[in-house]
Amino acid sequence: MKKTEHENMLLFSKERAYGPNRYRLYFTAISSLKDESPRVFRLLVRTPFSFAKFEIGRVYTLAYSKLHILKFEPKEEFNLQEEHFTKLLQSRDLKFIDKKTSAMLRAMDKPAFSKDRYYSFNETKEILNYRPDFLMNIAVSAFSAVVSGLAFLIPFCAYALMLYWLIKGQLGMVGFDSKALVLPIMGIGALPAALFSMSVLYVLCEFVLLRINFTKWSVLKKYTLVWGGIRKSFFFEIGDILYFKKFGIVSGAVIGVAIILSLIV
Repeated sequence: MKKTEHENMLLFSKERAYGPNRYRLYFTAISSLKDESPRVFRLLVRTPFSFAKFEIGRVYTLAYSKLHILKFEPKEEFNLQEEHFTKLLQSRDLKFIDKKTSAMLRAMDKPAFSKDRYYSFNETKEILNYRPDFLMNIAVSAFSAVVSGLAFLIPFCAYALMLYWLIKGQLGMVGFDSKALVLPIMGIGALPAALFSMSVLYVLCEFVLLRINFTKWSVLKKYTLVWGGIRKSFFFEIGDILYFKKFGIVSGAVIGVAIILSLIV
């Protein structure tokens, strides 16, 4: 197995993707920082435990094979200048950006690499190097799960209650009656509205978690790892508003048609 070794490799970005090769680490050789297009390496680790050990802004000596890190030795921290950090992000995105992230950036409707698009290097360090202790991590995860769970539970309970009332109203029917069609019509027609409510409430619950110091850093870290350092908005972005507007119009139209059909049958 061919092994490659590099010294003075600065970790400037981390990313946790979905599917295979999910734990991604982005390095640059310190010697290339002054170049117009600094060299960027994307290397991988296999476990979340190894992934968590790597710190943004730290220099490493690496040994890897076929992009998977075999050994690493942490060295000193490096104070990366913002202009160099911006160039590194540009090089990273030009070389490695995936379709999901590209679509996300286009939806934000901001100029490429504006200061509002990505977190600064110091902000990225603060977010991604945040490591709560075990008990704190358990407490934050449990609290976040309860708050986020309400976003799904409330619309689901309202939807289930509507079906219960419809079923209860039809229990006394004898033989075939066209009113029996109300249940499947409303069951199908109200489903998009329930999903729309879940989506909106989930985002609102996330905004709430971002405003609570107890949960803020964990939410930011999770988001930053998924989206490669894209700045998390504490409000609805233009893309979000357009998406929910379309979703709301469609779900409202569907349930409106369902109600009219239910009154006719």
